Amino acid sequence: MAGRVGKIGEFDAALEEWGSYMERVTHYFAANGIEADKQKDTFLCCIGRDTFGLLRTLVAPAKPGDKTYKELVDALTAHLAPKPLVIAERFRFHKRVQKEGESIKVYAASLQKLAEHCAFGQNLADTLRDRLSNSAQFSSSDFFVLFTQCLKEAVTPLYSPLTA
Repeated sequence: MAGRVGKIGEFDAALEEWGSYMERVTHYFAANGIEADKQKDTFLCCIGRDTFGLLRTLVAPAKPGDKTYKELVDALTAHLAPKPLVIAERFRFHKRVQKEGESIKVYAASLQKLAEHCAFGQNLADTLRDRLSNSAQFSSSDFFVLFTQCLKEAVTPLYSPLTA
């Protein structure tokens, strides 16, 4: 038997979000060629004692082994990562202000993370830019860089090779 690539480890909600854990599980299955018929048992062996106990409660009176892999993942996902309300996520996004001493890069990354479930769609870049320009505490050099970038974005379509 060949060795396995990587290690999943037990799920720990204090250290990792459920969605991130499931992404790692999916990559683990792919990297190790774990076929669909073995994914459920591998998953049940990897999730750990606490998550297995939770899963037993969620699927009771059935046993986890009696369910499909998809049913198990769906049960845990519904419990550990319920779909967020867009209005609540947008409220959090718009209430976020730059903290004292926080760099623009860290603040921008935080806004981008908060925007993940806001359903901004095609307006994401504009919304992030507007939020940054309206709430960030810029030094004069930061403001100049931001202003220059915004100006380039606004003017570039006017001077594209097709119109020149």
